[in-house]
Amino acid sequence: MEKQEFQEIIDKLNEFQGVETIILINSKADILFQYDLSEHEPLEVQSLKNLIKAWKEKEPSIIFRNQRYAVLKSEELQFAAKNTTGGKGNICGSITKDGDYLIAHISNESGLSLLEWSVLVNKRAFSI
Repeated sequence: MEKQEFQEIIDKLNEFQGVETIILINSKADILFQYDLSEHEPLEVQSLKNLIKAWKEKEPSIIFRNQRYAVLKSEELQFAAKNTTGGKGNICGSITKDGDYLIAHISNESGLSLLEWSVLVNKRAFSI
């Protein structure tokens, strides 16, 4: 994926309120592109590796930016997790046509459900 294509994804997802972070990583958890509006510390490779591991191994929960998220959907092509205790939002992800991972962190104030976000992220991952 080229930077321009990643920017198109950002633009499309930002049509909806609540996007905090959008990242594109490869299977080694190297960050290819990142868009981050959050005030968190920069994402660490180990944290992203743990997310991919949880996704692939269908683990019941993940730790993302020092917060626990319950995994609600963990399929080969899609991933969805929700922070149920701290109100820290949702994480959704999808595999791209190139085999990379498009991951979005969405705030609770988005106005869309996690399912709706999951569909949007999946659609964007396969549109480019």
